[in-house]
Amino acid sequence: MRKKDNHREHDQYAHSLFYKKYINLLGLLFIGILAFFSLASLILPDTKLSENENRILTQWPRFSVDSIIDGRYMKKMQKYTADQLVGRNFWIHTKTSTDRLIGKNSSNGVYFGKNATLIENFDPLSADTVAQTQTALNQFAEKHSDLNHFFMLVPNAISVTADKLPAYAPVLNQSDYINSFTAGLQEHFSVLDPSPILAEHQDQLLYYKTDHHWTTLGAWLSFQGVADTMGIKADPDAYIVYPVTHSFSGALASKSGYLTSSSDTIEVYIPKSDDDYSVVSYVEEQKKAASLYDSEQLKENDKYAVFLAGNHPIIKIKNPVLNEKNLLIIKDSYANAFIPFLTPFYSEITVVDPRYYYDSIDDLIADAQITDVLYLFNANSFFRDTSLEPVLNDE
Repeated sequence: MRKKDNHREHDQYAHSLFYKKYINLLGLLFIGILAFFSLASLILPDTKLSENENRILTQWPRFSVDSIIDGRYMKKMQKYTADQLVGRNFWIHTKTSTDRLIGKNSSNGVYFGKNATLIENFDPLSADTVAQTQTALNQFAEKHSDLNHFFMLVPNAISVTADKLPAYAPVLNQSDYINSFTAGLQEHFSVLDPSPILAEHQDQLLYYKTDHHWTTLGAWLSFQGVADTMGIKADPDAYIVYPVTHSFSGALASKSGYLTSSSDTIEVYIPKSDDDYSVVSYVEEQKKAASLYDSEQLKENDKYAVFLAGNHPIIKIKNPVLNEKNLLIIKDSYANAFIPFLTPFYSEITVVDPRYYYDSIDDLIADAQITDVLYLFNANSFFRDTSLEPVLNDE
């Protein structure tokens, strides 16, 4: 009996010893993996652009004593290590796949909605920050009161197609923010509201399923909905619609890490009239093009850049219209799909993206003999961005 007990104790000891070695081995393996990826991230050259996320990645932060004291350096270092981690896309996809298995329906500010539709959450800045932009707009319009000012905030999918959100998603009412902001604009502004016509057609594909932008259909319907306010008569039969790609996987798919079988179709609207043509000048790049669409962009990840070759500090568009009406558009990327519908109604259109423009806006208005100004932004970006105020203040 004693021998059996000794044998059992020996087996238990051996099993315990094996288990400890197994745990230690796993721990060493985990530490080794962390060390490998950390060293690889430090040794390998930094990646400047994430094509999947369509954004600039954080670079190695500049050291200073002040940044150490106030904590800015460590915050930037945390962003740097997260952005430059080797295999970053793999880890993002792994995390989101695991989250979905446990029932989580949002990732990195993106909801996984019905029919595999990805919808960006609405997360505005503080009311004080937004009020500063509103004040800058009012002061700018007052300063240039001789111009026609049109202001258009486009609601996003989270507002127009909220029925596609997952159940009980905690979201803010974006329409309330839009209405509150536009109500505070002075009488110099004509507010363009595409919400009614978008709501009327919400059963159609107004927004991409994998991207935060509206589709060309959404832009075209919105143009028809606001044209009268701009003093423009839209012709519903003026264009032929051509699909240019069926394999667009947008920024929300990359940002969230959600792997879906969905891909989007991008369409362009080509005028039926041969007299409707434009010459596009990319001022900073010193390039010209005979089309509002850049088919070369369809070979890249960000296929939405087919519209006006993406975002640029300043673009000038010459049109075969002799009416001495010159339009300045201050905008974000939502305007890129909207601008082609404006070209038949203005002799020249100057397009400024305040995120990249650093010259004097007042000088530009004088030099281009601007008669009309259109401010066109989507609500998600507008309420998160602060680049408009310094441009309007000519800082």
